[in-house]
Amino acid sequence: MKVRWCIGDKLFGAMAVLVLFVTVGYYGATQGYLKNRFDDYFKAKTTDLFVTHYLEHNHSWEGIELLKMSSEEEQRNPHERELALLSTEGGILFYRGAGDPGALMQTGKRNTVVVNGTTVGTIYADRWESAEEGQIKKYILASMHTSALRVPAVTGIIALLLGLWLTKKITQPLNRLLPAIHQIGVGELPIRIPVTTRDEFGKVTEALNHMGQQLFRAEEVRKHLTADVAHELRTPLSIIQCHMEMIQEAGRDIPPETLLPIQDEVIRLSKLVDDLHQLTLAEAGKLRLDRSPADLVPLLDRIIEMLKPEAEERHIDMVRSYPAQPLNALIDSNRMTQVFYNLLVNALRYTSSGGRISIRLKDHFHEESRYVTVTIADTGAGIAAERLPFLFDRFYRVEESRSRHTGGMGLGLAIAKEFVEAHHGFISVQSEVGRGTQFTVELPCS
Repeated sequence: MKVRWCIGDKLFGAMAVLVLFVTVGYYGATQGYLKNRFDDYFKAKTTDLFVTHYLEHNHSWEGIELLKMSSEEEQRNPHERELALLSTEGGILFYRGAGDPGALMQTGKRNTVVVNGTTVGTIYADRWESAEEGQIKKYILASMHTSALRVPAVTGIIALLLGLWLTKKITQPLNRLLPAIHQIGVGELPIRIPVTTRDEFGKVTEALNHMGQQLFRAEEVRKHLTADVAHELRTPLSIIQCHMEMIQEAGRDIPPETLLPIQDEVIRLSKLVDDLHQLTLAEAGKLRLDRSPADLVPLLDRIIEMLKPEAEERHIDMVRSYPAQPLNALIDSNRMTQVFYNLLVNALRYTSSGGRISIRLKDHFHEESRYVTVTIADTGAGIAAERLPFLFDRFYRVEESRSRHTGGMGLGLAIAKEFVEAHHGFISVQSEVGRGTQFTVELPCS
């Protein structure tokens, strides 16, 4: 059966391996260091015997064969270790042991005797310490062996306990996120997880909360979409059905004025279906654009002239502010005409008599790219801040009390947003209740 390791187990396992590695490394390094230090000490001690003799005999090896070792045991048993001294010419000056000097020089340990920077001989030994010193070395190393095991073991246990606590501390935020992720998976929305830290886990929590809110909104949009479409279709279909029944009951020739309401509703239905189709294509990235360089001034002027009679009737000033030089943008003129028409119709619809609509055109640079900016601002009632994030949603109306005849179908701004973004542009809105609303469209220059 395959074992499933959670993140906490993996973290703790990694810490345990690290502690074990450090413990073994510490023990090995300590033992090796102590052994080398002992070897260096006994080598220096043995060498110093020969250096002292050399200095005491006026820088000569005279009488070296009578050299007494420092250890009493060696004095009693001079052959308990092999030791030899060779001159700089290679001759044997001193040898003590029971074996063959030649074999000692092949397999033994070696150290040069240096006095005042000059090599005066070479020492060979089967070991640097005497038997008595070897026992002392063995005892001390055994004691250090016990300490070297005990200290890392205690330290390792403490480190593992701290690692266990740290693992739980690290995985605790994840354990709080898992139920929320499960809720999202089964569609239990919205969710809100308390953000308790400002580290990476806190950022993940905030991102998950944001994702949950977005999914909740998307689910709400999905639920309302069918209802909104049904609502938009129901009214014209009801009107058509009502007039058709009247025609059938009348049983006489149909006057043209009777067919006009039916024709109006058919036109509205066709426009609704076409708008939904265009919006769906734009959202899917499949909207076909016939883009070419176009001066936005004539395009805006044509739309303004179309709406000018209504504006004059309601005493609304439409003020234009254009630069002296033409500003060309790479656009599909038909699509962008629809965008600016929707924005200007909205501005006209929500501006009271005697108000003003300003249309400004300028260019600017954004991330080293040149853009044309079109600003349409009105002096209407304005939009509450909490409604602005939903302004570009399908079928969204700022004033829900408005009918589809007086307030539109709620698709104009959604279409405007998708069309602008299809041109690699940007659209934004700013509004303040009682002061008016401003839409800004940015399009890449040609």
